[in-house]
Amino acid sequence: MEKVLSSHVGLKINEWYYHIQRFNVPDAEAYKKEIKSMLDHMEENQDLLLYFSLMEFRHKLMLDYLNPLENGKERANFRELALKIKRDQEKLTGLLEYYFNFFYGMYEFENYEYLNAITFYKRAEKKLSLVSDDIERAEFNYKMAEIYYHMKQTHMSMHHIAQAIECYREKDTYTVREIQCSFVIGLNYIDMGCPEKAIPHFQHALEKAADNSTKRLKGSALYNLGLSYFHNKELAQAITHFNDSIRAFKEQGYEHLNRILDPLIMLSKAYFKKKEQDLGTYALNNGIELSEKLKDHVLLLIFKFLRSLYIDNNFEQLEKIMELLEVKSMYPDLEDLAKDAAKYYNEMGDKDNAMHFYEKILYFQTQVKRGDCQYEI
Repeated sequence: MEKVLSSHVGLKINEWYYHIQRFNVPDAEAYKKEIKSMLDHMEENQDLLLYFSLMEFRHKLMLDYLNPLENGKERANFRELALKIKRDQEKLTGLLEYYFNFFYGMYEFENYEYLNAITFYKRAEKKLSLVSDDIERAEFNYKMAEIYYHMKQTHMSMHHIAQAIECYREKDTYTVREIQCSFVIGLNYIDMGCPEKAIPHFQHALEKAADNSTKRLKGSALYNLGLSYFHNKELAQAITHFNDSIRAFKEQGYEHLNRILDPLIMLSKAYFKKKEQDLGTYALNNGIELSEKLKDHVLLLIFKFLRSLYIDNNFEQLEKIMELLEVKSMYPDLEDLAKDAAKYYNEMGDKDNAMHFYEKILYFQTQVKRGDCQYEI
């Protein structure tokens, strides 16, 4: 058979990436299959084989986002592929080096390794001048906004998300990313202490999600609305939206998705704050069982913290769990948990423990502020 030109395969990989960016699974799968068959007959080109490996890795990240497997299983060879690409890292130059660092940052992010993720993103940023495509730049800005939100670097997050959403709004085919940008904007408003300003963004996202084939976004939109009401101290409304979020995830067959754990955590908190102990305990036990099944060790620790606080009143266990979360540098989450504990002990009249956790809040806030100093440049 006649040799296939590597330039032709390169163009096909670019088209494959276009469909990955749009979360268009059927077309992305078709391109992947076609390209794999072309590689066997392609003229030798090691750079292009590396480019294919990187795109295959990105393809798997898309599939894990849209259709995660049950019980915390990883897709076949996912971790092996990540390690293979990392071994080939020193061979990468130019745009391939950008893609490696950008995609590997996404992988680290999904594993709660936020400092590692932002280190890879920062390396990718050094090669961003090689990226001419507006959508690819928007993708980079979106991922930077996402991780800065998780690290409570609010203004940096808003800076990047403003650039990303402007680009996505100019296109008709990037609805998923536009919805996700609305989420990040709203979540940042909550962190700024303005939950009322977040609600219109989440409502807009909910309307968009209703028309979109990616129905999992409906569950996320309802959860984010619940967060707004929770932080606005409208607990009844918050509970309604958290329950609606859980129901939406289950109705769409996403009961095995670890994102369903987020509304379960907040539902537990809301019930305990309303002094509805039985309902809080029920939600908490569901969360512990599901996080164990999904092998989400970070969120399992958060559920166990809430149980140790609201049910067992076990101070020593609270300290142990905080130490484990600190190893993962989960400082924003630790700050939130310390606030929960400080308020709880203050209401119980235990001033010593309350003061201990108020001091923890200040410590974790300092660590959050130091976040920009903790990753490699």
